[in-house]
Amino acid sequence: MDWDHLLTFTRLDGGHYSLGQPLAVRDGSVLLGVLEPVRVSLHGTQVHIENFSPSEVVRTTQRNFGPLILLEVSSFLVERFASLQVIHYNLSRQIETYGSGMQVARTRAELLQNIGARDVTISPKPDAEVPGNFVVRGAWDYNDRNVAALRQCLLKEQEIYRGGPRRTTHGNRTAGGN
Repeated sequence: MDWDHLLTFTRLDGGHYSLGQPLAVRDGSVLLGVLEPVRVSLHGTQVHIENFSPSEVVRTTQRNFGPLILLEVSSFLVERFASLQVIHYNLSRQIETYGSGMQVARTRAELLQNIGARDVTISPKPDAEVPGNFVVRGAWDYNDRNVAALRQCLLKEQEIYRGGPRRTTHGNRTAGGN
C-alpha cells in the first residue's frame, strides 16, 4: 500500500532509513524531531515507538504536531517494512502547552483507539520532571481494518495540518486478517 506522506523520514544524516536507527522526521527541510531509535524485534515483525525528541520548531510553535507525526511515522513503517506486524506505542513525552496531562493522555489514547490499537492504557509517569504527565500504551496489529483506520485518521490529520483536503494514492500492499 502506498501512502501519501506530508512528512519525510531519514537517518539523522539524511540518508536512507533502516529499522533500528534513530528516525529523523522532517517537513521539507525543517526538522520536526527524532524518534530515538525505533526498537525492533529480532525478526523485524514488531517495533516500539517511544522516545520522540521534538525540535525547537515543535517545542516553540503553538501547533499540535503530535497526532500527525505519530500517524505519519506509523504509516511510513507499515508501508516501508513488509515484515512489520505489530507497532507498540509507549507515548510519554512531556507536553506542557496543550492542556493538562490527563487531557493530553486521553487525546493520545483516543487516537490509538481510532487507528485500531488494542490494550490501550493510561498510567501516571512517576519519574516525570513535571507533575501531571502520563504514559499511554497500546499495540497496533497489521490487518485490513486497522490499515483502513490508520489511513482515515492520517488523512484527517493531514487535512488539519495543511488546511485542506489531499488526494490519496492506493498501492499494492494488502493486509491479512480482519
